[in-house]
Amino acid sequence: MTDDRWHLENAEQTLRDIAAICPFVMGHVIVAAVYLATQQVTGARVAVVGEPPDRHDASELLHGLAEQLVPERWASGRDGHGMTHVLVTVVCRQGRVTPTESEGAWLMAWRYSNHLRGAFQGDVYVVTPHGWGGYLDRRAGYEPCLEVA
Repeated sequence: MTDDRWHLENAEQTLRDIAAICPFVMGHVIVAAVYLATQQVTGARVAVVGEPPDRHDASELLHGLAEQLVPERWASGRDGHGMTHVLVTVVCRQGRVTPTESEGAWLMAWRYSNHLRGAFQGDVYVVTPHGWGGYLDRRAGYEPCLEVA
């Protein structure tokens, strides 16, 4: 695991695990919860199909998804003060596997989601027909990718 607890040990495998729950489809944005101790995906939901909402609505949407996917944080203890998960966002779109304004907007929406759950805000990954890449951690690969029809 990296020095940052919220980074994924094997982003490629985690993306495959997310796709098994919520298949990657062009225009979808998916939010997934990953249990930190085992790096297992514990749940995933399609957040948006099509055009993303404005920043305020996106934060409200993410707040609700965090409440569905992650248990409440508890106030005492040594194990990260109840931080058990990392929330990962997957943006499925056309184009190159490079960060865009869209992925940056999702990072900002997480920042203002105020979900107060036992989860760190994780990276935003982009998946295109050319492969995948992380916005913050800069890892990338050819698969998984979006199927071209």
